[in-house]
Amino acid sequence: MQQVFDRYGVERSKGKKGERWEVIRLKRFAADLVSGKPLGEYVISEVTTADLVAWRDMRLGRVKPASVSREMNLLKHVFSTATKEWGLLRVNPMEDVRRPAKAKRRKRRVFRDEIDKLTDALDLTDHPWVSEKQITGAMFLFAVETAMRSGEIRAIQNRHVTGNVIHLPETKNDHARDVPLTTRALEILESVRKNRTEPDQHPFAIDAESRDSVFRAAVRKAKIENLHFHDTRHEAITRLAKRLDILDLARVTGHRNLNELLTYYEASGDELAERLNSSTSKDETR
Repeated sequence: MQQVFDRYGVERSKGKKGERWEVIRLKRFAADLVSGKPLGEYVISEVTTADLVAWRDMRLGRVKPASVSREMNLLKHVFSTATKEWGLLRVNPMEDVRRPAKAKRRKRRVFRDEIDKLTDALDLTDHPWVSEKQITGAMFLFAVETAMRSGEIRAIQNRHVTGNVIHLPETKNDHARDVPLTTRALEILESVRKNRTEPDQHPFAIDAESRDSVFRAAVRKAKIENLHFHDTRHEAITRLAKRLDILDLARVTGHRNLNELLTYYEASGDELAERLNSSTSKDETR
């Protein structure tokens, strides 16, 4: 299996946007113990559906079902490629391995007091914003304003900014999009650019691992429970929905399926009641 994983990394993963993610997981697949032996030491024809069910259950004991499901997508494609294209197998043993049940949809938003606590924990009260902590904090605030993903924010170059619009040539779903910026988002952007306008410069210059570790440490320091960076997308979309109609909102967020957009909209009953009553005229209530 080690040779199969290596070949897949070279011939299939190379050049993908998710290449790094795939290569890391291919190496871990090879090291994962299945029936007491690393999967990489198996001959591919020896691997059975039962072995892969045992692998799935082992992973479920360590990470969340959604993560296991993503890993299964990759492992299934490895075996599918080995079967259909490389002729190494007659039957794909992953075909009958059932996916874990979907976890309940995450509904976490970011509260005002949490933004204040993280502003302190990430040193945003000090200027200029130059440290990894401060860049991470600026990304957090920028995400709340724009609904942009962490990777999209890190990928911004000065050449992508025109006035109060950021053009994203590459996104998660492979469709370019334009993101309009609020006044606050522009202020955050200018604070990290610091008058450096070279076209290739990345205003939010930090790698994914550092951003992740810095943010997690800040959440712990601020004593905030169960907050992920991606929760900013729920918060931002819920806020933007008050200002934009659903089609404009979908263009800003990059959703082509409106049902997927709804999974991020988390307005509370109190917020809806407030909006309903604020938009009702006195004549309508007589």
